[in-house]
Formats: sequence, structure tokens, C-alpha cells
Amino acid sequence: MKFALIPVKDLSRAKERLSSILSQPERTALAYAMLEDVLRAMKGSSFLDRIFVVTLDENAIELAKSMDVEIIREIKQEGESASVDYASKICKNMGAQSVLVIPGDAPLITYEDVDFILEKEKPYTSVILVPARDEMGTNAILRKPPDVIPSRFGYDSFKKHINELRKKNIPYEVYNLPRIALDIDEPTDLVLFSSIRSYTRAYEELIKIGYIKDL
Repeated sequence: MKFALIPVKDLSRAKERLSSILSQPERTALAYAMLEDVLRAMKGSSFLDRIFVVTLDENAIELAKSMDVEIIREIKQEGESASVDYASKICKNMGAQSVLVIPGDAPLITYEDVDFILEKEKPYTSVILVPARDEMGTNAILRKPPDVIPSRFGYDSFKKHINELRKKNIPYEVYNLPRIALDIDEPTDLVLFSSIRSYTRAYEELIKIGYIKDL
């Protein structure tokens, strides 16, 4: 069985690196819009058996429920890696043979991107990685089995994940997928995202708050 995980932090304090251009309420609204875009792409996948959001954010939980996405509720958060590994173990106990982890802030992702990764899954122990645009972050990781390596999210996670794989001699593949690669963390990410019209909730939200002028 193929499962997906979307880890979600407390979005009431989301995207502090965008504070020079968006207020906190605007950043929070954008974060929920991006999460909705990611969940919509996951729901459209032909290959996923189950989809989970792992979080303690009540509004994210309500959004996921409204889209018929399952919840792994956290009592506390100790970082993205801890959240993903905690949820991956639960998924494995539920019968997941592989788990795809996607961040909730890559609004351009489509179900075609999700299916592309899942179609590349091997019948043996292996990992598939999609780096962030700067090739430092990890914007998608498909692990088979779900706990084959520990998560190393955070600064320079792409290299750290590859180091873990090489250390354990686990086969892996890397794919550069532009829509997944663009996660919105920095002002330059927001500028790039806004420069091309997209039919996403995130784009609509940026129009609503006045960051993008609708022509």
C-alpha cells in the first residue's frame, strides 16, 4: 500500500521569512491556501491508498477533514523530522509499504507530479527524492519501507538524506520536478510564484490580500 504524509506546523506563526512583505494574518492565510493546493493534488492521485496530515494545528485538521483527508494528531511538535518519522511508523503499522512525504507549501504541485513519483517506485528497498529549487531542501521523499532512513529535514536536508542513503548503501533516484521544487519560504520564492498566473488557492489568496494585482 502507498501512503502520503503532509507534515503541518502551527500555521498561526507561519512563514516568518516573508514578514518583510506580508503580515502574520496574511502569511497564515497563504499557508492554509497552499496546504489546500497540496491536499487537492494528493486527492487527485491515481496511486495513493491513503493520505494523512500530521499536525496539531486545529485549523489544518478541520481543512483536512473537509477534504476527506485523514489525520495523525500530534500532542506536541519537536520539528518536522520528528513529526514525519512519528507518522511514518504509524503508517507502517497500518500496512504502508511506502510513504511519500510532501511539504504543505508547494502550491504548484499537481496530481501528475504525485503519480510520476509513485510510478517510479521500485519493487525493492529504495528511495526517491525531489530537491527544492535551491537543491538544499527536500521537497518530496518516497521511502520504501517508510522507515528505511531517518528524516533529516531542515537546513541542507537534500544532502543529508543522500548521505544517509549512501551510508546504508540504499539505492535511490533523484528527479527535478519544477512544480514541486518551488516551495514558498523566501520573498524571492513568492516573487517567482506570483510572476506566472496559476489556478491555485495560493494565487487567489495573494490576489485577495492585494499582493498580486488582478488584471
